Amino acid sequence: MSFSPVRLIMIILISFIMGIFSFPVLNAEIYPDANSLKKSGTVMLYLNGDNNLTHEVLYALDMVETIGSSDEINLIALVDGRPGSGQPYGDTWNGSKLVYVTQDDQIGKINSIVLQDLGEQDLGSPETLENFIKKGLSFSADRYIFCTFTHGRGIIDTSSLSMLEPHKSLAISADETDDSQLSLADFRLAIEKALEGKKFDAMVFFSCLTNMVEVGYGLRDLTSYIVASQDEIRIVNHPPGKFQIRGIKLEEPIRAMQSNPLISMIDFGKITIDTFMDQYTRDLKLIDRSGQPYTCRYSAALAFVDCRNFGQLANYLNSFADYVRKRLRSEEHTLPLLDEIRSSLDRTQRFPSFLNLEYYDVQDFLLNLAAQTRDIQLQTLCRDIVAFIKNKVIVYEKHTNDCESNGLSIYLSNYLIPDNIFQSHQAMYRRSKFCEDTSWDEMIDVIRSRMRAHR
Repeated sequence: MSFSPVRLIMIILISFIMGIFSFPVLNAEIYPDANSLKKSGTVMLYLNGDNNLTHEVLYALDMVETIGSSDEINLIALVDGRPGSGQPYGDTWNGSKLVYVTQDDQIGKINSIVLQDLGEQDLGSPETLENFIKKGLSFSADRYIFCTFTHGRGIIDTSSLSMLEPHKSLAISADETDDSQLSLADFRLAIEKALEGKKFDAMVFFSCLTNMVEVGYGLRDLTSYIVASQDEIRIVNHPPGKFQIRGIKLEEPIRAMQSNPLISMIDFGKITIDTFMDQYTRDLKLIDRSGQPYTCRYSAALAFVDCRNFGQLANYLNSFADYVRKRLRSEEHTLPLLDEIRSSLDRTQRFPSFLNLEYYDVQDFLLNLAAQTRDIQLQTLCRDIVAFIKNKVIVYEKHTNDCESNGLSIYLSNYLIPDNIFQSHQAMYRRSKFCEDTSWDEMIDVIRSRMRAHR
């Protein structure tokens, strides 16, 4: 086939113009074939900004672009913005997009390859999560890491004051456009279906209140490690775009993977935590409502936990719960033990929940109880569990000096919680796999009934 010189020039000119102005959208069904060569790692980024995190989520993606995919690493993101958020990246990012993250040093504009412009997707839906993970798995790799940046409220939706239908456990990934969020059961099932027998090497939760015994236990068969916080993750984007505190800097562990594709997951976790905590050791310069400057610091905690040992931890905690229930059935031991539990709860590090009376640092509670109780067997149980957590569950942990965080919290509803809230939250809590397999929730019921009977 031959072309006249004029026609050839026109074809070249049209191709050039299209290359400049066309939006880089590729067919998501065929694009992975272009990357069929197996790489060292694939990192999946589930970025739910369809809430008040739109700017922060898009900025996180922008920063991950400074690293970008490489010959060794695939970076796949599903990002969702909230319409009307006023974020500075343009209205095109107020919907949902499947993105192959490419390297780009330009801050303020996202230039990665859009595999699919999905319009509005519900990132609080298990089907959306499942489909995204399946897409990520199509990028063949030796290791798979899942990261999510979204809101979280821990094992239950503690913001709810009444019974929810269906009951929620693990309130995570709130999507305000679709008025939805994922339960732990939905979250786990979506991942399990997508993995089809595979397992993540690590999961990173850029979400508040997620590093809980119940969450780790629920995901123990789906990932080897989890990086998460048992506290709130505080972000300071003030003035807007300044980002004095960004929370988890997802690009930092990815940078380390790019530099060393064979990096251990332990080193990956340590880098994630160190670069996170560095932000909370400096004074922030802020302006109060009257326009006066002031300085402050925020508390923070982040831990890297080994999910493979949560089964044994659950066995230990079940034995503890059974022993406490047995002792509370004895009139001789009821009052002393109740006083010891009450005193221990008062001394234990708590985290945001209803009246801050539901989420407790598990090690801190057990150590306080061991110090309070005169029951030698109970002392031994508490200290054995703490030793197991320190040596087998917590791989690496850091926290600021203003809290007694040890990396892992647990739901332990205080007897002071009003009855209607307690019943609602217990109903949510009982739907967790941890409750199905242990008597922890039953121990909470017994402690509460005895406490109220002996007020």
